[in-house]
Amino acid sequence: MSTDTQANVYVDFIKVFLSQNSTAGCVNVSQSSSDWLISSFGRFSVFTTVTDLQTLNSNFNVLDTLSLLSLRQLVELSSTPGFLSSAAAVDNLLLYVPDAQITAFFSSLSFTLQTQGVVLPSPVQEAVLQQVFDRANLTTLPDADLQIWILNILPSFIANITVQHVTSYFSIVQQRPCPISQQAVQLLNSSSSTFQPETQDQIYQLILGSLTGPAPLRCYGNQSYYAFLSSSFMSFQFPNLTTFLSLMPPARVPELMESVSPAEVSSLLNRPNAVDDVTQICQLFRNYPKTPQYLQTEPLLPVGLARQVLSCVWPQVLKVDVQSEVNQWFDHRLVQYLPLLTSQFIAPDVMLNTSCLSFKKFVSAMATYNYTAVEFSQSDIYNTILVYLNTSSDSTPKCYNTSNPDLSSTAWFADYISDFLSFVTLDDLLQFGSIQPFLVNLENLQLFGQTSVPDEVLEYYVSLLFEMNPSFSAYYLPLKFLCLAPASSFLQLSLEQMKNISSSVHQNCIDILPEVSAALASNAEVLTVDAIVALGQSSTGLSTAQISGAGGNLLLNTLSVLSLVQDWNLDQAMMIIQTLLSSGVYQINSVASLQNLGSLIIGVQSSIFNLISGNIFLEAMKSEQFVTNVARAPVIIQQTIVSQIIAVNSSSDAVITNVPDLMATEIPRVFLLDVPQSSSAAQTVNRKKWKHEQVLQGFTCSRIQSFSTSKVMSLIRGCRRRVNQTLVLQESQLTCMYHFIKSADLAAFSQYPTEVLIYYNYSMVDRSLCRSYFSSLGTANFSVLSSTLSSNKQTLFNNARDCLGISGFRISRDQLDVLGSMCCFLSGEYIQSSDPYVLEKLKPCVDLSAQQISALESVLLGGNTSYGPSDSWNRTTLDSLDPLPLYLTTNIWSKFTQDNKQRFLKTFIRDLRKNDKASEMKILNMMNEVNKISRVKIKRSAETACTVGQILQAQVYSDMFPFAYNVPQFNACLSVQTLKDNLEAVTDRVYDRSYQRIILDKLNQAYPGGLSDEVLQVLGSASRAATPDDVRKWNVTKIDTLSSLMNQRNGDWDAEMVQLLVSKYLSVNGNALGSNELNALGGTNLCALNTSVLINIRAASVERASALSLTSCSSEKKSILFSIAQNAFNATNTRSANPVSIATYQLLQNYLGGADATFIRTLLNSSVNMDVLTFMSLKQSVINVLIVPEVKSLLGVNVADLKRYESAAQIQEWIRLQLQVDLDTLQIGLTGGRNSTLTESTVSTTTTASSTKAPSAQTSTT
Repeated sequence: MSTDTQANVYVDFIKVFLSQNSTAGCVNVSQSSSDWLISSFGRFSVFTTVTDLQTLNSNFNVLDTLSLLSLRQLVELSSTPGFLSSAAAVDNLLLYVPDAQITAFFSSLSFTLQTQGVVLPSPVQEAVLQQVFDRANLTTLPDADLQIWILNILPSFIANITVQHVTSYFSIVQQRPCPISQQAVQLLNSSSSTFQPETQDQIYQLILGSLTGPAPLRCYGNQSYYAFLSSSFMSFQFPNLTTFLSLMPPARVPELMESVSPAEVSSLLNRPNAVDDVTQICQLFRNYPKTPQYLQTEPLLPVGLARQVLSCVWPQVLKVDVQSEVNQWFDHRLVQYLPLLTSQFIAPDVMLNTSCLSFKKFVSAMATYNYTAVEFSQSDIYNTILVYLNTSSDSTPKCYNTSNPDLSSTAWFADYISDFLSFVTLDDLLQFGSIQPFLVNLENLQLFGQTSVPDEVLEYYVSLLFEMNPSFSAYYLPLKFLCLAPASSFLQLSLEQMKNISSSVHQNCIDILPEVSAALASNAEVLTVDAIVALGQSSTGLSTAQISGAGGNLLLNTLSVLSLVQDWNLDQAMMIIQTLLSSGVYQINSVASLQNLGSLIIGVQSSIFNLISGNIFLEAMKSEQFVTNVARAPVIIQQTIVSQIIAVNSSSDAVITNVPDLMATEIPRVFLLDVPQSSSAAQTVNRKKWKHEQVLQGFTCSRIQSFSTSKVMSLIRGCRRRVNQTLVLQESQLTCMYHFIKSADLAAFSQYPTEVLIYYNYSMVDRSLCRSYFSSLGTANFSVLSSTLSSNKQTLFNNARDCLGISGFRISRDQLDVLGSMCCFLSGEYIQSSDPYVLEKLKPCVDLSAQQISALESVLLGGNTSYGPSDSWNRTTLDSLDPLPLYLTTNIWSKFTQDNKQRFLKTFIRDLRKNDKASEMKILNMMNEVNKISRVKIKRSAETACTVGQILQAQVYSDMFPFAYNVPQFNACLSVQTLKDNLEAVTDRVYDRSYQRIILDKLNQAYPGGLSDEVLQVLGSASRAATPDDVRKWNVTKIDTLSSLMNQRNGDWDAEMVQLLVSKYLSVNGNALGSNELNALGGTNLCALNTSVLINIRAASVERASALSLTSCSSEKKSILFSIAQNAFNATNTRSANPVSIATYQLLQNYLGGADATFIRTLLNSSVNMDVLTFMSLKQSVINVLIVPEVKSLLGVNVADLKRYESAAQIQEWIRLQLQVDLDTLQIGLTGGRNSTLTESTVSTTTTASSTKAPSAQTSTT
């Protein structure tokens, strides 16, 4: 019977039959289930199901019939939920499955479970798997059979697999072909969610083990290594970074790394806990060939990991030495990573060995870096730059190599320092090596122009730039360099370039050097309106030839510009005015025409002002700017204008009201006699600028005799010098003050003018207050001391030594501070032995002796001062020494480099001249010492040839001119034309007589017919080099010329020369010695004139003249001038017994040296309180005939000063003629008089004439 028939028999007969109610399954209660199965079904039982059996027999016991069940029925039973509930049940059931059918059983069971969706309990599954591993012989199965198991059978039993079974499982599959082993893992992966952690860990370890061993990565194919691992581990914990790297066989690392994409590296590193060891990141990127692509394209990792990535590639980046690669790194690959830099990345030791190209790119990146979120600063970057650039082995700056195209760029500062230039110091700059090749590079210049660098750095760069390239054009300079560039930079510019640069210079530079203005102006060969407008203030550099060539119309059209220019030279202003007037385009005859001249007013000759009404000047003076401009004009201009103003109304009240404050010094004293005593008048007077001689109502013993003591003391306190006050008191005033102070509060040192303390009787100073006294005295100006009392300096110093406890020659710093200005007369021994701080106390001194200079140089060279040893001296040292360089000799100058000296002197000399800090002779002496070191001896054959460069318009305006030229070269290099066109610029800077002689010789060549007034007015001190033959050819026709030539600031004249000059002047029709002429001559030059000239001076001229000093006049000339002064000041009636007014006395005071005894005796009853210095100026014959009571009346409160001045020859002679008993009546300690016991005959024989002998006060006189 076939199987199908048998099945039909079961279905159609047996099952139907047993299902009938009548048969009830043929169940016998005493019969076992196995017996029932055999008896009821027989061999047809294999076609039934367990379910049918249980339905037909409600008491059916499956376990009793297991041995009778077919494989299908056992599968049905196993898949029935709840039947297999324990491992024992599984083991029991499978006892009835023969080994030969074990595969069929599990295959059918797996299918059934999957079909029915039944999941076996974990213990059951575990027992089932154990049965599989024990009986299925999987280890020995062919690959195809094993693959069936993996794909079809095992999936139903793999859930919740245990560690033990996983291990067994892997022992079966790990050596199988790769597809099978991978399918085996995939099977596990499908149920991984049901696995315990330890199971998953075991699977990971087993997979890991499968990838190592004798044939590591045996299943890896031509694929991504990362993808391979992903497919190998699936969901079972992807390897960490260390494992990821360690799985690679060393020989296959390049291959495997190449297979991984940047995105996969990113995925790897972004996995949780993937980076177990941050150092392994460097291992990864060290071997990864696609690191650049990764950095450029993949998003940043978390900051910590991303910074670690950067740390791994950073050293590699710094070593890149190919420009294109460097650019790729910084411009693309590291864009995301540079913000992650820390101080460790940019530390000097890290960056030290960086390639030049990478370092340059690093500096560029850091220049635009955002420093707000990092813990390092720009100064840290600069420190790294500084260390890096200072590692050059020679003087060649690091990273500069002319033979290497990549390193041959001269934009060195822009490339390697960039915006960090602001941190550079001069010392840094000097350490970089020879930077000369980089100086003219436009990128570097632009960088310096845009960066705020220390002044000394900028100055050094500019000085070096022009030292190496003297003619480098200002057109290429950044704005800030324009203010430091030398004149040579502004030469040879086109007109358009000049306009642009001039505009920039005037907009950006505070103080434009005169030589720069001259250089700019020299570019305008033909002046135009545009050129003058562009030059602006630099029009002061124009030559007189340029000005005269411009023509009147052009000058008129630009007058609004030219009139605002300050600091015109007189010859320039005169040429402008002369051109305007001579061309007929301008007239000076109104308020507007005066005011419109602006600063050019200085160029108008005084003769023109004499023709203008005083009322016009009064109106013009309402402009403060006009007043300021006039105050800068030559004094003769001011005097002329003041005279015209006074002519309008000569009352004292009107004069002090009408004459501007700045010009009050030119008001003749006679117009100040009747100044009202009102408070408003006092305020007007106090606002004005006065000369000492004008202040007739100032502090003198003559004036204050009627004042109360309290008022006098108040005046004295009011005379104390205050901040920004330049009150200068005279010795006669100070001694007068002392007479009142000694009777008041002598110890109130701080309340009085400090100069009064010079005249204290030290014995009257309380010893306990002596330090306070000398501390106050230390601020005094000792120049007030007359030559007669100059020895008092030593006395004062000796007293100070005693007070301060100074022993020997050493003075401490504290003691030096107390001494103050008394340090200015310390001897060389004191200077050398004292605290080095003594140098600071010598700085304010007006002058120093040769001995003092030698001593201070010894102190400097000792190296123990704040200026350090001489080998450390530089430009800053010279700046700090200011003004002592004025006195230094070659001993000190030789210690400075030529560059330091030149840079210092350029600004130093300009400051000295601009602020009138030193005489030109002092400057000349200083430069002689400086030039002793560098002066080159010129061969005799070259003496007539210019070898150091022609002197042109720009050079003569330099404050260093003519110091670069010795006498032969000055002669050879200065053309007559240059001298003519820039005369005042030359004469204003040349003070050596040898040079000045050359100037005169060349002028004689230029003007063979003689020098004109206009030329003479700007000769300055060069006029003093003239000979009588020179002067005889001069045209001295104008008071302006005489006034200029007689200017005492330009030096003294010999008497013969004065006589010649005045004779030339007076020979002109209409010229006379008027008040202006007398003011121009002054006392010394006036005394040089012959008596035949003096007697022709009119009284009115003396009346309106300033007080003239007659000290150098002969007795005869003094008498002539006094006689004229008597008439001038209406004092002719003083031959009577009428007293002389105090005002008249003060007007005559300067002329009293020519007075006779008769006039002097008229002063006895006038209470003039003559000061002793005036007394000593009297004729000795007059002094000698005055007896003691007369002198006492004459001197009044000042009589005690006879003791102070008793060492003077005049006083000594008078004392010897007096009876000692008469002198004793003065009670001031005078000694040396005649003995009263001498006989009259003895006296007579010792006296030659009554005119030279004073009669005794005890005998009558007739």
